[in-house]
Amino acid sequence: MAPAMEMSRESVTEYTEKMRGRYARMTGRKARGALLDEYTEVTGHERKYAIKVLGGKRRVAGTGRRAGRKRSFGPAEEKALKTLWLAMEQPCGKRMRDMLPLWVEHLGGIHQTTRDSLLKMSPATIDRRLAGYKATACGHRIRPPRSENSIKAKVEIRAESWDVSEPGWTEMDTVAHCGGDMGGDFVWTLTGVDIATGWTEVRPVWNRGQYATLQGVEAIRTAMPFDLLGIDSDNGGEFLNHHLYRWARDEGIKQTRSRPYRKNDQAHVEQKNYTHVRQLLGYDRLAHHELIEPLERLLSLWSLWKNLYCVTMEQTSKRREGSRQIRTHAKRNRTPAQRLLESPHLDVQNRQRLEQQLATGNPIEMKKQIESLLEEVWARAGELEKTPDAPHGRELASEGSPALRSVQPSEARKPTTDQVAMVSR
Repeated sequence: MAPAMEMSRESVTEYTEKMRGRYARMTGRKARGALLDEYTEVTGHERKYAIKVLGGKRRVAGTGRRAGRKRSFGPAEEKALKTLWLAMEQPCGKRMRDMLPLWVEHLGGIHQTTRDSLLKMSPATIDRRLAGYKATACGHRIRPPRSENSIKAKVEIRAESWDVSEPGWTEMDTVAHCGGDMGGDFVWTLTGVDIATGWTEVRPVWNRGQYATLQGVEAIRTAMPFDLLGIDSDNGGEFLNHHLYRWARDEGIKQTRSRPYRKNDQAHVEQKNYTHVRQLLGYDRLAHHELIEPLERLLSLWSLWKNLYCVTMEQTSKRREGSRQIRTHAKRNRTPAQRLLESPHLDVQNRQRLEQQLATGNPIEMKKQIESLLEEVWARAGELEKTPDAPHGRELASEGSPALRSVQPSEARKPTTDQVAMVSR
């Protein structure tokens, strides 16, 4: 092939437009082949690429023009968007779009036009501009412990989908901070999520005993701005025990449980175990009772921040078409606090308190407090790890029957003569 002629970019574009018209009018294979020979010789394009250009399926190479409309957002918007995204705990674009009106006014150091541009961003644009910063994490799960069969017979199984509009019906679960080793004593996190509004509270408990778990449930009940009507849990021994069962019965709280080995029965709280616990504390081992107090302050503030300023998506319907299950979600995502304020079931006192918190609170400053408390927890954990003789609170595990025997007994007792005689009868 002879070398291509020296042509300017404008000349190649004009020449291509004329050749496209001739190429479209020709129907014979031989005639089109001759036209392609001429076009590739003049422009220097590869033959397969020339076919696509003359067919209108490709732009002429070297135009330097980006496809689509011009960018609407510049570096200032992208920098502010990244700052808010990190402060919001890295939500998806659909959730962040509805969180921006609550956050953008509290971000300092940016111009008002930048704020206005951020509020105009679509979820797809947010995801696209943040794609280069996103990362994923992975982890492992811990097997649940055994529970008492006598309590299982008293607590009914709830296997149907939730259909409630009144706040107070909750799912609860525990998360182990064992570092992959279930032996010994360590901190657990108790998670409670309200089905109607998504209001979520997390609290630390020591060793997941009956008494410690009940204290955590009472703390969650006190923090929720509505009455606790029901507790739905898995079949773990920290929930299915006489201690918690009697308390719930005396307080008029309905207790139900999921089907064994069916984690989807508790899909709401299983999701919160990751977004509200693992994303904050990770998978490290927290094996010191001294961490309970700083964790209590951290998780209380963390729960309030999540409930006031972080939106959650809400499924409105679900249907099956063949092998596909199609879900639809609300067009406008809301925070749990916004759902509560729009609910007719919230009393006047709690409504005024929520409105006051939203009017005077600052999500960015609150996030800085959370980061400070988190650093305090890890600093304290590091100090305790350097002190091998420090008590880990094993004596506290005896308060109430532990839900899980994590170590083998040191010795086995022989049966007495009377016991042998009773068995042999």
